Amino acid sequence: MSLVDLGKRLLEAARKGQDDEVRTLMANGAPFTTDWLGTSPLHLAAQYGHYSTAEVLLRAGVSRDARTKVDRTPLHMAAADGHAHIVELLV
Repeated sequence: MSLVDLGKRLLEAARKGQDDEVRTLMANGAPFTTDWLGTSPLHLAAQYGHYSTAEVLLRAGVSRDARTKVDRTPLHMAAADGHAHIVELLV
């Protein structure tokens, strides 16, 4: 599987809150990539309220300060969707 495919799968696993899949993909070299809007796996985990996935990504070194092309951080995404538990994790 190509690095591009691994990166896309990582984004999707983060969106779905699939912690084990996120770990497996990272162990297999999946890059911390973004979609065309600059949305990272951590942005997606924060937006969809997946606390444990956000923890996995943070421990792996994903930046909590990354910004999308419209200047939104994972913290913005979590707060906008009412995920207070993730807001606390990110501050």
